Amino acid sequence: MRRVLLGLAIVAATSLIPQAASAQEAADLTLVHGIPGATVDVAVDGTVVIDGFVPGSLANISSFAGQSLVNVTVTDDAGTVLIGPIATLDVPATGSHSIVAHLDADGEPVLTTFANNTAATADGVARVTVVHTASAPAIDLIVGDERPIVALANGQSRELELPVGDLAGAQVAPTGDVAIAELGTVALAADTNTIVYAVGSTADDTLVFVIQVVDFAVVAVVTTTVDSSTSSTSSTSSTTSTTSNVPVAVNTGSPIDGSSSTTLIVVALGGLALAGSAFAARRRV
Repeated sequence: MRRVLLGLAIVAATSLIPQAASAQEAADLTLVHGIPGATVDVAVDGTVVIDGFVPGSLANISSFAGQSLVNVTVTDDAGTVLIGPIATLDVPATGSHSIVAHLDADGEPVLTTFANNTAATADGVARVTVVHTASAPAIDLIVGDERPIVALANGQSRELELPVGDLAGAQVAPTGDVAIAELGTVALAADTNTIVYAVGSTADDTLVFVIQVVDFAVVAVVTTTVDSSTSSTSSTSSTTSTTSNVPVAVNTGSPIDGSSSTTLIVVALGGLALAGSAFAARRRV
């Protein structure tokens, strides 16, 4: 009897191994709307999959993991196609990724995919990722008297590891120039990657920051967002799927000017002294 029970225990333990691996390989995918002034619909091969997506919102698109989406378009509420049609958009199958609808350096709407680093950090240390997705010059990040990030161009991202706690008074500036915008206070939590997207345009005074907080305590499964007005965080678990079914509705979050904290909070810039002009470069997924 002991041998039988031991054999059953070994079989049961072995059967759990693939399930654990599968959980770690799940995809956590987010669509970020960084095109100012345009409420949009996102369609795949003629079928609208995200309706009424407002600027500054986040949408969980993990159900598309591993798919090759065809004929992808982003259309504003006047029926104008802003992005696409993209013949084929390959969606990552595993890991944490954000696909950002934003302006390139020339002010043209594009989609760009960014991988979100969920590797563990040391105790007491949080990760911060700055992503330049605005129609603006290459930028520096200013923290105190230092510029830990310099010459970050449109379509690029760069990481920092900073102490857990409030990041206050950080600013951005055109490379080598004076600051033009302040991030406000951003709460940095342990076991998270706080992603700061610069979106909009300096040319038309629409430059703002969108904050996404990815919790990597459970790798590639849980995404959180931060509310800068309360310095608090909330988490939302996501169930991923690699089926070919297209969802008919997606949580599109709150607008840039909204007060809701369900999926997105934007750090608005107070008293912008905007400078710079549009630059050349274009990236598409």
